[in-house]
Amino acid sequence: MTEISQSQLRREAVEIALWATPSPRPDISKIPELAPRDDTSIDQAVGNNAAGDGTVLPDLGPLSSFGSWESVASTIVHKAESLSGFNPGATDFDIVIWNEYLRKFSTMPFLLGFNTTNRTASISSLSLDKGVDAVEDLIKNIMTPANFEGVVTAIKKIAQLALENKGKTQKESNQQAGVLSRHEKRLYLGAVRTAVEMEYKSGKGYEQLTQTLTVYRGYGELDFDKCKRSANTLLEWDRRNVDEWVDDTASAPKKPNESPAWNK
Repeated sequence: MTEISQSQLRREAVEIALWATPSPRPDISKIPELAPRDDTSIDQAVGNNAAGDGTVLPDLGPLSSFGSWESVASTIVHKAESLSGFNPGATDFDIVIWNEYLRKFSTMPFLLGFNTTNRTASISSLSLDKGVDAVEDLIKNIMTPANFEGVVTAIKKIAQLALENKGKTQKESNQQAGVLSRHEKRLYLGAVRTAVEMEYKSGKGYEQLTQTLTVYRGYGELDFDKCKRSANTLLEWDRRNVDEWVDDTASAPKKPNESPAWNK
């Protein structure tokens, strides 16, 4: 573990303490943009995936009780969820919480920087493959092609959940795929987001409208040394091992959507 000065240790402790302070919730009655929409219902669908290429990561040292670096990472992500009030196991959508979680996630003080990118993709109820292609293009640098198949399965489970969520005739589904990826001796923490417009059709259920999606990807690399230096803090947090993190989403128990549109 890299040795650093006492002043740097204090700065890191302050950074973590400030990040771990929940932000006050704004008065949404004073922000017109946050007002509910009368004609459209809005929900969320979340899924998580963890994968690895078998490469060896550094020794856990004082964090050995976590069992793996993936469980250290999932505990940090769970802390971001708790601070923002974000519940990946829920389908109810709260735009303030949705945005606050992404803010906490993107500013986690245990990352070696954070990278964001957007892609656009055109989809319809008959053709969904361009959406998957956009996600692959965004995260192919942090995982192997074989491991990406696990992300595709998570996306199809998210889609199935979104189709089953009941709402008005017009519906917007806010979707997020969380990713933990051990790749080339690094551990990446990522989130992929998009919003899909749907319409309920009698006898068919919800279908995706023909639309152009904006797909967001944000990710960072875990700073192993900083995590070790902050072991006392991390050991006090509510732990979420990696398997719990994968399973604690509303989409986890769903079967992957089997529409032929995924291949068109």
